[in-house]
Amino acid sequence: MTFVTKARAAAAVLAAAVMSSVCAQTAEEKIAALTGGKEARVGVAWIAGGRAHTAGNDGCYPLMSVFKLHGATALLRQMERSGTPVDTMIRIERRLMTEDTYTPMLERHEEDCFEISLDSLIHYSVSESDNNACDMIIAMAGGIEGVNAEMQAIGLTDFRLSETEGSMQADPVRSYNNCSTPLSVATLFRKLYEEDILGGPYAAMLKSALTSTVTGPDKIKAALAPGMTLAHKTGTGFTMPDGTKTADNDAGVITLPDGRRIYIAVLITDTRLGNKANAALIAEIAGTVIADEQRADK
Repeated sequence: MTFVTKARAAAAVLAAAVMSSVCAQTAEEKIAALTGGKEARVGVAWIAGGRAHTAGNDGCYPLMSVFKLHGATALLRQMERSGTPVDTMIRIERRLMTEDTYTPMLERHEEDCFEISLDSLIHYSVSESDNNACDMIIAMAGGIEGVNAEMQAIGLTDFRLSETEGSMQADPVRSYNNCSTPLSVATLFRKLYEEDILGGPYAAMLKSALTSTVTGPDKIKAALAPGMTLAHKTGTGFTMPDGTKTADNDAGVITLPDGRRIYIAVLITDTRLGNKANAALIAEIAGTVIADEQRADK
């Protein structure tokens, strides 16, 4: 064997070893490599096949609009207990709403007073991330205290809620007060789909709203292959004077073509990456998780 032949053989062995090492990486290790060195703090959690996985799950990440899922769940639990129908009509007075905020609901209703159904209010808050709809839901649920009580009743832990959309708009720093571990968010989705925290039409309404989410097409949704579906809630933070964005989030349930579900939460905080890079990172993380779960089933 010539020196050149030996060198080529050694190179081939080294390449095979490198490939084997890459293939042997866990999804958690791959995600750590993706997020390492980034100008952001990234937390990821997913639950699949009865197993929970995390990367950067320590600490409390600002939820931003992801907490609209907590609020909607709380109100619907109360409505179910009281027997209030999902199509109950709700009167809204514009003078009590905040005009200078993200509110598709007010853009479509120019009247001083108007009525919409409960399911429409949930849709505005969850699917379209309307801030006025969110704060109405919180108020109807008994305030933030009422939302916290319902979350505690279903056994959710490792989260903290004390703010409304209105209070966060008034002082963006307060958005850090509504926070959670990624695993807690993924757990809330699992409870919605696998436990009886909501029944019948109330669960169906919330799942429909999550499936109809229009925000974040470049986040988790961008990682889906044909035949996969997503029900999710996004959250977008404030850009502070120094250019740091408080949060950029996406969380939900991915249903694979064979019916298996992945409950996933990707929460990014204190990021200086930029909106497109944040979204691309979330999509890449979701793609890594999907590939790992599909490979694990083979």
